[in-house]
Amino acid sequence: MNDSLRKFKYDSEIAFNEEHWQKMNYNTGCYEKRFANSRNNYRNVELERERAFLLRNKSLLNMEKLLVDFETRFKDNGGQVLWACDADDALQMIWDIIGKRSNNSVSRSNSVVLDEIGIDDYLKQKGVQVYDSSIGRYILKVAGKEPYHPVYPALNLSKEEIGQVLNKQFKLKADSTTKQLVNFVRHQVNQDLPKTQICITGANYLLADMGGVVLSENEGNIVKSCASANIHIVVAGIDKVISSVEDLSILIPLTSAHATGSGMTSVNSITMGPSGDDGRMYVILLNNGRTDILENEVIRQSLSCTHCGACVSVCPIYKNIGGYAYGTPYIGPIGTVMTPLMYDLEEYAHLASLCSLCGRCTEVCPVKIPIEDLMIENRRIVAEERVGDTRYDSLVKTLIGHCKSRKKMDCPQWLKKVEVKQLVNKNNFTKRMMPELAPKSFNQMSKTEN
Repeated sequence: MNDSLRKFKYDSEIAFNEEHWQKMNYNTGCYEKRFANSRNNYRNVELERERAFLLRNKSLLNMEKLLVDFETRFKDNGGQVLWACDADDALQMIWDIIGKRSNNSVSRSNSVVLDEIGIDDYLKQKGVQVYDSSIGRYILKVAGKEPYHPVYPALNLSKEEIGQVLNKQFKLKADSTTKQLVNFVRHQVNQDLPKTQICITGANYLLADMGGVVLSENEGNIVKSCASANIHIVVAGIDKVISSVEDLSILIPLTSAHATGSGMTSVNSITMGPSGDDGRMYVILLNNGRTDILENEVIRQSLSCTHCGACVSVCPIYKNIGGYAYGTPYIGPIGTVMTPLMYDLEEYAHLASLCSLCGRCTEVCPVKIPIEDLMIENRRIVAEERVGDTRYDSLVKTLIGHCKSRKKMDCPQWLKKVEVKQLVNKNNFTKRMMPELAPKSFNQMSKTEN
């Protein structure tokens, strides 16, 4: 059993925690109500999703040209573009930019790609103070926890738990209201941002036609940190490039409706390059396995993802096992598709089974990614490569063999128990009892009655 599978089995035990189940269902239920209302803002939401699907797929098919166009125009605007093959390359580039400065403190946005490269742990080892510009991530850092959701990082914490965390750290009143908690954290974040001269963010989109970086948020803290910083470092996957600024009229409202249930994110900005004479801006274009995904004509559709988190919020598997069980920053349905190919197929082959194929993820995806089809493709790849849990594979093959053979179906009960005991992993039945095998098969019982 590899480390990722062992971690998954441990973290997924939370599915049997009643309190966790209630919190997750309440929080995701609130999202689904807002999401249902937001769809009413569209006369024909399916037509808009189809347009977004075509735009994102067109960008993927022309990615090579669009990336070159973006680089050319962004350099013309005064910025610098760096190309990173993997996470280590990206981290080294960031350190080369900020390592020689005397004020080694940075602010960072809530971005999955920054979690992908492990920016927090890396800078902490280098002795760099990292300040979070997101309210949710600030709370998590104080609590000593990792993000639980791509858009709502503190989704697993109730108001009472957040109050206890802030009371312990800052002596805030334990009976504070939600508004008081939010205002206090916002004040703390706003106090930290001016301390930094360097901000590191992700990017919602990269505009090839004008060399711009699109940043969308609801809190406004990214804009504040960028305005006060002399150096702005953007880390973006190569899949974020789109052809034209006109595409944003479709993508941003649609993504916002599916991410938070709002008509439009509060703050949307396009950064064309460094601000002022002393400012510097870098864009690090990250590959990190994305070209491997592009090679697969079916799975490549996953790179159209806007990371709105809609598929995560409605996934019944996620609601039960939570965000930590996935083992990477890419969680939920889209994470189970991308992770095995981006990281290591053998290490994360077990994620291919984390889907009931209910289709809810495809129904809510703003760019119409057929996630359940991609999941089936992943399972095909896992089966062909013969990776994953060999004991489970042996169990399935044995069951198929029994079902095809009347002689084996009618064999004695004790013999069936011996076979099951050899093939079934005891770790799979820590919470539930293995059902007893019937003493007689249906065929034997029907013959007895006749």
